[in-house]
Amino acid sequence: MYVAATFMLLSSCSDKYTIVGTSMHSVFDGKMVYLSSLIDGKEQSLDSCEIIHGQFTMSGTLDSVMCVTLDMGDFHLPLVLESGEIKVSSENQTVKVEGTELNDELYKFLAARDSLIMILTELPRRESQMILEGYDHDYILHTLGEAEADARMAMDKLETNFIISNFNNVLGVSWFLEICNEAYQQFGYPNTTPQIDEIYSRAPAEFRENQNVKKYMKLCEGK
Repeated sequence: MYVAATFMLLSSCSDKYTIVGTSMHSVFDGKMVYLSSLIDGKEQSLDSCEIIHGQFTMSGTLDSVMCVTLDMGDFHLPLVLESGEIKVSSENQTVKVEGTELNDELYKFLAARDSLIMILTELPRRESQMILEGYDHDYILHTLGEAEADARMAMDKLETNFIISNFNNVLGVSWFLEICNEAYQQFGYPNTTPQIDEIYSRAPAEFRENQNVKKYMKLCEGK
């Protein structure tokens, strides 16, 4: 609902971006790469190009810094469209985005988050293995329950700290709306969580006045 909406900061119209991509997958040759964003709930195409011999390049002028999506085959990559050269590379199901300050920050966060997600997705396999090894059922539930609780607590802390440390740029608003969308999906209607309430209570006025943040929080209040 609100994920991947365009979040802007003022920027000089003379700023320019360049996206340089390299793919080790020959299957991508001849395929198109699309750069897009959601504006007022509608997807808007910003740029596109063809992958030739495993490489592609996009460039243009920036009116503002924004969070966008780069669609490359089966990969749908979040990135920050900002001034400078953004490097995108893919190899063996791994995609790396780097080269500019906010993209480096974003992908450092995503790597840490993916590690925690991996712990959670491994829990059913660990449970099966422990059963085969003859562990007591209550012991299994206690051990894996603690592991899940620790991972989810670490995820909550990681996301909260990421948003707070990026209150002054598009990353903070973008991921705040991501967790708002997760709450919306969980409850089936706009609602907050203790995590959302904590972040919002610590947010500066500029963050609270963002039109997308303001809209979601008002929906939660039934306004």
